[in-house]
Amino acid sequence: MTEISRRDTALILARGDSRRMGQPKGLCIADDDQRPLLARIVDLHDAAGHPTTVVTVADLVDSYEAGLDDRRVSWLILEAGGDTARTVLAGVRALACRTTHLWLHPVDLPRVAPATLELLAELSEQHPDSVIIPEYDGVPGHPVVLPVRPIEAPWPADAPGPMRVLLNEGPCPVISVACEDPGIIDDLDTPEDLGGVEDS
Repeated sequence: MTEISRRDTALILARGDSRRMGQPKGLCIADDDQRPLLARIVDLHDAAGHPTTVVTVADLVDSYEAGLDDRRVSWLILEAGGDTARTVLAGVRALACRTTHLWLHPVDLPRVAPATLELLAELSEQHPDSVIIPEYDGVPGHPVVLPVRPIEAPWPADAPGPMRVLLNEGPCPVISVACEDPGIIDDLDTPEDLGGVEDS
C-alpha cells in the first residue's frame, strides 16, 4: 500500500434504528454542543482533512442533510438490518476505488478530541497496512483506522461475523494505542446520555 498515494475517508456509521435514543442519533443535540451529533463528527473529520461518507438508510437522508446545513458529505445508502461488520464491508466495496484508509466512526461518538485523530493519523502513517484501534483505560474505542485494499478480498459480500472478527482475525495486523481521551468510548445511546459531559 505504501507505493500509492494515501487517501483517507471518514466513514460515519449512522444507520442504526436508535431504539434506546428514541430518534435518529445523528439528529440529537447534547448539552455540551449545539450541533447535531452527525454535524459534530463531520466537522471533526473535515478539520483533519478527511472527506466524509455517511452510511445510513434511505429514510434518514433528508433529515440528516437538513441537519448538516451546507456541509459536504457523500452518502452510502444501505437497507436496514445487518451488523456493523456488514456495514463496514459495504463501505470498503463502495469506496475502495477512491480511498486507501477508512476512519470508522459511529455517529454516537461525537466527543472524540482532535488530538486523538492526530495521534491515530501519525501511527497509521507509520504502519499503513495495519488496523489502528484507540483504547481508553484498556477499552477499545473509535475511530478505527482501517486499510482498505488488503481487506477487500478475503470475505464474501455477506457478513463475516462480529466486528471483532473482521478486525482481529482479518488479513491486517492490529495495533492498539492508548489514548487519554474518554471521548473514544463515550457513546451516547439514551436521552440521558445527552445531558452533559461525564467527568473523566
